[in-house]
Amino acid sequence: MNKILGTGVALALMAGTAFAADMPMKPYYKAPAKAPLWDVAVGGWVASDYNFRGVSQSDRHASGGAYFELQYTSGIGQIYVGTAANAIELNTGTEMNFYAGVRNTWGKFGLDVGYLYYWYPKENPALDTDFFEIYAKGSYAVTSDFTLGLSVFYTPDLLHLGGSNGIGGIDGIYVEASAKYVLPWTTSTAHGPLGAFVSGAVGHWDIGIDNTGVVFGGADMSYTYWNAGVAFTLSALTLDLRYHDTDLSPAECVTFTGFAQGGRWCSSTFIAKLSFDTLLSKIKN
Repeated sequence: MNKILGTGVALALMAGTAFAADMPMKPYYKAPAKAPLWDVAVGGWVASDYNFRGVSQSDRHASGGAYFELQYTSGIGQIYVGTAANAIELNTGTEMNFYAGVRNTWGKFGLDVGYLYYWYPKENPALDTDFFEIYAKGSYAVTSDFTLGLSVFYTPDLLHLGGSNGIGGIDGIYVEASAKYVLPWTTSTAHGPLGAFVSGAVGHWDIGIDNTGVVFGGADMSYTYWNAGVAFTLSALTLDLRYHDTDLSPAECVTFTGFAQGGRWCSSTFIAKLSFDTLLSKIKN
């Protein structure tokens, strides 16, 4: 790293890239009655903004992404391995996710546990912000239409700060509670049933403090994020209209992201997102 930048600025730039992470993991998995032994899930999305845990990763511009997931139905549940690519407008321009885990349900309870790796192939090699999280996502079906969820993501070395800089890793744990209610109406169309659901979530990202004062100026950057919205479903398509917000002030957002223009990236925003998700087994049928 060029010392002209200064260590604080360099680490702030790391923050601007590594926080750009999102992954289309299925939060509520329920195995079909006759699931095939092997299957492939594919999907993609376009949105008015790429938002990750309340922070814009596309400078409030439109973005998109896609994923591919190989699935195997076993005695312990659905084992999966996947990859996702997302377009961002920070230092890298591209974000890749690699993940693997297992999902299963027991009556009304569901659990999804796995490993997620964040890779930024176009970033400056001197930054090296690639890192990983392990996660557990639980769900409980109160009724067939109303589901509650609780997710936990943990990393022992956020932004890979425990690497060559020698200051030690900073851990981060993100906990999110969510709820989803499928509205009791459907409309038949030539392309299948048209349905809708409302959902929301509240999460808190507890980020460790670097005692050297180098990262984030030694400030506590832990924050709370929430969202609420309505979505419309038609076959494999979902149109999601959602409000997002955090409790970070504009000044805190600049410190958190490391970008002077990032003051508005953590503020309240409304995002429209169109996505599709399907399985190879459904296409073949």
